[in-house]
Amino acid sequence: MAYTWSKALDFNDADTDAISPLVAVRVWNYGLADFDRTHIFNFNYVWELPSRAWPAGALRLALNGWQLSGITGLVSGQPLGVGYSTTTAIDTTGTPSQGARIFVTGNPVLPKDQRSFSRNFNTALFRVPATGTIGNAARTLIRGPGINNWDIAAFKNFPLGEKVRLQFRAEFYNAFNHTQFSGLDATARFDTATGEQVNRRFGEFTAARNPRQIQFALRVFF
Repeated sequence: MAYTWSKALDFNDADTDAISPLVAVRVWNYGLADFDRTHIFNFNYVWELPSRAWPAGALRLALNGWQLSGITGLVSGQPLGVGYSTTTAIDTTGTPSQGARIFVTGNPVLPKDQRSFSRNFNTALFRVPATGTIGNAARTLIRGPGINNWDIAAFKNFPLGEKVRLQFRAEFYNAFNHTQFSGLDATARFDTATGEQVNRRFGEFTAARNPRQIQFALRVFF
């Protein structure tokens, strides 16, 4: 079992990423790294179920020789920034080398009991930046969906002699079929004429990891 509680901060995640020459780097670039994960919990196990001297041979064959194993992973989501676009092109900053960030009027993070499939953060707090400004949003404002995954396998061994055994394997990936969302729409789109936010999927989940997968196998050991 392993647990990590951490916080990773940087100016950029790779050597080739750009640093703004027009805004102080601590203001524009410094923040949570894309690979920051507050909590990472992993639990790996193998359990050899105890055998019993059942009175009937059929019971011994069916109930003895079982093994249970699995990998459980619980991981916090990735830090995300919130971007924007406009229905028609507009030069907000007056320079080709420095784009603007979205203007945010408050903390967009919602309590867990207020989140839904279509509303992962408070989308009402964002505005198009005024012409001649660079916006005020931080590098990251929200977190994407985390991981809650259970892979479980059950094995049954059938002895076929002193040196040979047959093994039945049943393997369940994402065993509880827990929905593992992997992305959300974090880009607003503003109507240039009215300033209204017109992206109806803004704040909504957009992708998911694999659903439950099951596979069976027979293996002979000799």
